[in-house]
Amino acid sequence: MNLRPSGMQRRTQPARKAPVRINRPRKEDGPSLALNPSGAVKGFMFFIVSVLVLGVLGTGLIYTYRLITTTPALGLTEISVSGNQRLAYGQVLEIAGLRLGQNSLGVNVTRVESALSQNPWVEFVTVRRELPDKLFITLVERQPSFWVRQDGQLYFADGEGQIITQLSPGDSASLPLLEIAPELGDRREVVAAMVARMNKQALPFALGQMAWVKFTESGQVELYLDALRIRVRAELTDWETHFDRIETVWRDLKLRGETGQVAAIEASGGKISVEKRQKPGPS
Repeated sequence: MNLRPSGMQRRTQPARKAPVRINRPRKEDGPSLALNPSGAVKGFMFFIVSVLVLGVLGTGLIYTYRLITTTPALGLTEISVSGNQRLAYGQVLEIAGLRLGQNSLGVNVTRVESALSQNPWVEFVTVRRELPDKLFITLVERQPSFWVRQDGQLYFADGEGQIITQLSPGDSASLPLLEIAPELGDRREVVAAMVARMNKQALPFALGQMAWVKFTESGQVELYLDALRIRVRAELTDWETHFDRIETVWRDLKLRGETGQVAAIEASGGKISVEKRQKPGPS
């Protein structure tokens, strides 16, 4: 005990003890796996065997496929083609890359259809295989309705006036020449509707009788009937009504036996006018 000058006693503090460190075992990051050498070897061997089995099976499948797609026992003995009018039988086989004796299963049907579809005359095609040795090809060809002149060359065109292909030497079809003034733009729908009406014989003249069909820049359609030597004109605006009136007038002329005297018929402005041929004067 210590004495202060004032006579008071001072308590002494007990000395602090140093902390005792206890060594604890460190925690592992994760559970440890016991190695099993025999299991690893078995797994590796199973993997090797699986690869070998799959390789043998794959090789066998390839060999079997090659065998059945090349065997003469499945050679084509009949290739039937229907619906072809413009394309000859030999042309169809040449385009499709087919021949008699070719292995039936070796024929890629999708590829044959694609090759034929690229021909300008073919609108639609189906190919059907009948095992063991038959193949059936059905074509829907585009039908030419007009000739169209473009860049000084003549082309076949369909019922909408769309070009099919250029005329080639030996083509002898007699079709009307279609001319559409550039100012009129796209007239496919009107052309198709007129052709359909003529084909239904809803007019006194048919498409096959015409030498040419013109859509003029003045907004008229002009037809020339070659055999009758008659011009028929109608306004494109409400052309169906104008054609109805032309039909009525033509029937009347036919009943009176005067069709041979007609040089032209025109329907415009809600009226019908008939131009008669001039009689030859005295010599």
